[in-house]
Amino acid sequence: MNKELSLIERARLQSDTDAFATVVRLHQGQLRAFLVRLCQHYSLADDLAQDTFLQAYRKLPSFTGNAGQFQSWLYSIAYREFLQQRRSATRYTDVVTTYSQQFAVLHDRYEQPSTEQLDLEQAMGKLDSGERAAISLCHSYGFSHAEAATILELPVGTVKSRILRGKKKLRELLGQTHSTHDTSKPMASKQCNRK
Repeated sequence: MNKELSLIERARLQSDTDAFATVVRLHQGQLRAFLVRLCQHYSLADDLAQDTFLQAYRKLPSFTGNAGQFQSWLYSIAYREFLQQRRSATRYTDVVTTYSQQFAVLHDRYEQPSTEQLDLEQAMGKLDSGERAAISLCHSYGFSHAEAATILELPVGTVKSRILRGKKKLRELLGQTHSTHDTSKPMASKQCNRK
């Protein structure tokens, strides 16, 4: 049994909050970055991440998978929290549009954001949340199409079509920004190799 699974089991079977806190530390950075990309707002992403971990702790007794499945299970909870927040909000905050706001969002993710990274993040903000989520899970976090489908509670074909549609939009948006720039490069960070 690997260390993470051992911690999950201790938290699940013995209500060991220290073990769960260690699991949270293992996942909080990437989960928060995923939520920032979805909602385009730092403090909201922090709230959603906190709600995700609270829900995960409450539901932990029902989790029976392995460490890899735990990550998918956790992202699934995060995505549902995002959707619930968006549905319950009376006004949905539009994507960050100004350069200074975009730079602030990226500052934590990149040491010194390049123009291409800023342009990519700004373009990602113009996709619908379903496209952003599918592309982020597969290309930024390395989940397979099947794993992303489980997290998003969608058929695999829908996830693939959202990725294709989103990437097409990104090429168009980035083509407007950099007409001579190769728009395939920003998306090549982590390809979705596992089917």
